[in-house]
Amino acid sequence: MTALTLIPSDVSTAVALAICGIAFVSGTARGFSGFGSALIFMPLASSIAAPRLVAALLLVIDFVAATPLLPNAWTHADRKATAVMVAGALVGVPIGTYFLTVLDPVTTRWIISCFVGALLLLLLSGWRYRGKDHAALSVGIGGLSGFCSGLAQT
Repeated sequence: MTALTLIPSDVSTAVALAICGIAFVSGTARGFSGFGSALIFMPLASSIAAPRLVAALLLVIDFVAATPLLPNAWTHADRKATAVMVAGALVGVPIGTYFLTVLDPVTTRWIISCFVGALLLLLLSGWRYRGKDHAALSVGIGGLSGFCSGLAQT
């Protein structure tokens, strides 16, 4: 088995190399900031390959990158707050994944790109939520996050 046999038949070698370059850039950003690789990888890679393929690649990349972090994260996590958000994500992820499978790839690319752009503008604005924690708000944020994760596999 060679590395070229791992490339799906509908993906050219040039596209595969471009995806490798995008993965390198997004991984470098993650190395410096600790997050954000999906925000770079998904819009760029899904503009040249099918979102389903790119989402699967990101899932594998993130699993490999996150595995060494799990033991330390488990000891420092706020499990109660996380459990509330996970409840929403458990509903949102399957819905987002369903839309990933039924939407046209171009439509999916535009939705992902617009969402990433909107979040970038929100981050650049400096706005922060300073209100009290509410379970319903946390579940809603978890659900929205889960939907976006399912749709973009981020």
